[in-house]
Amino acid sequence: MYLSIKYKVLLTLVVITTSAVLVMWLMVKWSFDRGFLRYVSDVERAAHQGLVDALADEYQRSGDWERLRHNPRRFQELQLISLLRSDLRRHVAMAPPLWIGQFFPNPRVGAGATMGAMPFNLPVAAPHLAAVLLDADQEFVVGRGGEVDDLNLLPITVSGRDVGFLGIRPPPGLTDRHDLYFSQRQAHALMAIALAVIALAALMAWPISRQLVRPIRELSQGAQRLAAGDYDMRMTPGPGDELGQLTADFNSLAKALQENEKSRRRWIADISHELRTPLSILQGEIEAMQDGIRTPSAERLQVLHNETTNLTRLVKDLYELSLSDIGALSYQKRSTDLETVLAGCVAGYRDKFADRGIELSWLSSCADGITVFGDADRLKQLFSNLLSNSLRYTDPNGRVEVGLSRRDDMAVIDIRDSAPGVPAEHLPHLFERLYRVESSRSRATGGSGLGLSICRSIVEAHDGRISAQASSLGGLWIQVELPMEKPS
Repeated sequence: MYLSIKYKVLLTLVVITTSAVLVMWLMVKWSFDRGFLRYVSDVERAAHQGLVDALADEYQRSGDWERLRHNPRRFQELQLISLLRSDLRRHVAMAPPLWIGQFFPNPRVGAGATMGAMPFNLPVAAPHLAAVLLDADQEFVVGRGGEVDDLNLLPITVSGRDVGFLGIRPPPGLTDRHDLYFSQRQAHALMAIALAVIALAALMAWPISRQLVRPIRELSQGAQRLAAGDYDMRMTPGPGDELGQLTADFNSLAKALQENEKSRRRWIADISHELRTPLSILQGEIEAMQDGIRTPSAERLQVLHNETTNLTRLVKDLYELSLSDIGALSYQKRSTDLETVLAGCVAGYRDKFADRGIELSWLSSCADGITVFGDADRLKQLFSNLLSNSLRYTDPNGRVEVGLSRRDDMAVIDIRDSAPGVPAEHLPHLFERLYRVESSRSRATGGSGLGLSICRSIVEAHDGRISAQASSLGGLWIQVELPMEKPS
């Protein structure tokens, strides 16, 4: 059966409350029963104090327990007299035991009562005559039954010496009808209170469960709106608890999805534009030749070839980035001398820089070489892209410096070029796909806008870092950090 979270929370609160109230009711009832039984026992002990005094007087007159040992009826008479003289006389008058009415049609016992006023046909086992007499050695004198350890012993003292003990059997339970009635009323009252507390808890749990579930319901509705493509929606910030943190995380997720959607749309628009430009040129030139407007020549064919080359490079870069995104770009990593790879790339580009009048300098501060665990071909691609970027965007008669150094356990590659520079607000976006600073590093230079994105993918695949900042030469400073291979 399906239950919503609201009803699950409500049911949980009710079950917990009911369990707690039930345990509390059982503990209170157990404590009350024990306490009330102990109270009754203490009352009976107090009631027998008169019998202790009477037995002490009897021992003082006789000098021993032999008289009572041979005349247990006398012991019973003493019990009856002490009972009727005790503070429980009002209880006896209110609810006299049935056996008293059988032997005393008009029970009237006062301080001056004598033995002659008592009948001699007392029952042997009356309900309130459950005491036994023991001597100083705790041997039974009058009465039997059970072990001595099971009795509550009241010492009988004569002249400062314990001459015997009055043994009282603790009551196994309540026997008086007034005591039973009081105990039952208390039990019923406790049960009524427990039921009232459970009902009150259920009534209070209902709004509490609704309040607890409300943020979850709102988050569920928000998730449905996100799934439907509404990335502009935001949840109202909640309190500083787990649900509030979940709401904040949800808003962060919505913002990230919104940014991703904007990037996706911008990506599609940029790709469409990048593909349309060379295709438009190709189509226009070919149609002009077909219509006889232009005659085919080596120069026009070279233009078509250049546009085809740009288009091929763009598609290749897109393909590599897509492979990197899905983790399918292959890397053949092994121990690689980074200085050799970088120096080779610099040597390969030296003539190209010289053709544009750009000074290319190379400096390595690592005399013993630097070894990294990487793919030599991908590292060549990384350095070639960075050098091509500097070659493409550095003004003629400029300068490019390439350096290799060591910082702790990282190999650091620095490529600095001269003007034009990149405004500071554009630096964090240089590694985004198809991102260009149109004012200085424009599409007219022939770049696809994907080179630095590919560089970042290669660096991250080697567990490194790449960053861009302003160069002291007036242009751009690209810094690459790659972890060096640890010696085995």
